[in-house]
Amino acid sequence: MYLNNATRVLTAALRMLCSFAEGISVYWKSWPQKSQKRALMVILTAFMFCLGLKLGSDLFYAHYWERATISRFPNPPYVDYWDWETTSRFSNAHNTHEIQESDDDDLCDSFPSYLLSRVQVVLKIGSTEPPNRVATHLTTVTRCITNLIVFSDHESEIKGHHVYDILATLPESFWGNSSDFQAYSALQRGEFETVGGSQGWTLDKYKFLPMVERAYEMNPTAQWFVFIESDTYFVWDNLFRLLDQFDPSSPLYFGSPTHGKGQSFFAYGGAGFVLSTAAVQRLIARKVKSNGLYSQPSLSQRYKGLINVDCCGDSILGWALYESGVKLSGMWPMFNPHPVHGVPFNEWHWCQPVISMHKLSLEDMAELARWENRRGRKLPLLYADLFEFTKLGAIDYKPDWDNGDWGGWQEPPQSPSHKSVEACATACHEHPHCFSYTYIHSGHCVFVPSMRLGAHKPATDDTSLSAGWDLEKIKQFRDAHKCQRPQWVKPSTNRIF
Repeated sequence: MYLNNATRVLTAALRMLCSFAEGISVYWKSWPQKSQKRALMVILTAFMFCLGLKLGSDLFYAHYWERATISRFPNPPYVDYWDWETTSRFSNAHNTHEIQESDDDDLCDSFPSYLLSRVQVVLKIGSTEPPNRVATHLTTVTRCITNLIVFSDHESEIKGHHVYDILATLPESFWGNSSDFQAYSALQRGEFETVGGSQGWTLDKYKFLPMVERAYEMNPTAQWFVFIESDTYFVWDNLFRLLDQFDPSSPLYFGSPTHGKGQSFFAYGGAGFVLSTAAVQRLIARKVKSNGLYSQPSLSQRYKGLINVDCCGDSILGWALYESGVKLSGMWPMFNPHPVHGVPFNEWHWCQPVISMHKLSLEDMAELARWENRRGRKLPLLYADLFEFTKLGAIDYKPDWDNGDWGGWQEPPQSPSHKSVEACATACHEHPHCFSYTYIHSGHCVFVPSMRLGAHKPATDDTSLSAGWDLEKIKQFRDAHKCQRPQWVKPSTNRIF
């Protein structure tokens, strides 16, 4: 019965279609020949237009996905770079590239302090940050920066450094009666415990524009301004080598690129960023009337509306620079948002010099500063060298560990890799793009397409994690990727994170 009904419906539909087609044919034949030709031209033009839109859409999405997944591929496309032959400004650039005996006392003995007359380093902190993080930074990363400027949201003294309240440069009318101002007022009264970490993070966005303006006021003769945070690690030797190649009288803005407002890009604040003096001058310049009176408000006042609605100060600064005619020179992965334990060592992170990293643990920050000083500086510190610091390549398994929280993927649910940690390790070894794995003992295997250290992950009542590394693939990668020259990557905003 159901078959007969379906047949009748289909037959009726075909009859209607044939009848409609016959009617169209009769109507078409009734047109003059010239009208038929015009109609055909219109139909053909419309078809070509739609085809063009489809091809353009396909090209757009192909480009989009190429950019969106570029960091996921184990064999990335060719990236242009400079192969400069640079020299260290440090006085202990040893004749060998071997680890040297050293201790904390001589960390600054070889530091080229004379460069600080033209390189101004600015450290931005907040009152809600853990005090030990700031203290560790001042005794490691910025220990040798004798002209360090420290900006915060509260005036204080830390380890011999005066900390300037940069928000005090903003008039009260700038804030209104906002919750942000209430939090700031509480900090000024010393009521630190009443201001939560999220409120302190929100206050941070107000610091960026006045921070740049005040840094220039405090040192107008500097050629370069370097801005960092308390969990940013900087390899000063590599930074100085980089800056030696550029003219600070050009408006330059270096950092790790992130999508910003409109078509702009900004440098991710946690990875640190660098502005040439010409870029700063463009940013803070104000129009003047014939009588010498400023016809424009201050930098922060000009962008008050954006500050109120944007989440992040680095984004606001990037847009202000963009409107000033200063575009970002994206230098990822040399400026890197990853911490040491999170670097996904692969072709993107191997022969490129390391300039900065973000969110280092206090232990890594202290140990890396000592290790960097001991290794000497005959050659720039590359990611391949940093790999040695992590001791990867000698570790095959760690319990209570997670190295797959970034950049990993899971095979389909029916994959045998999910059955056990041993099955996960075997499946990773057999997969051509898996260099390491994390097994979640509730029954999930995560493959990682890079040599990533990861971090300790304590077991919970629900599950525990274990991580492993394919030492055979790692050895093959290292044997096949001997760095002949450092790859100083050319600026790009296509390479992001």
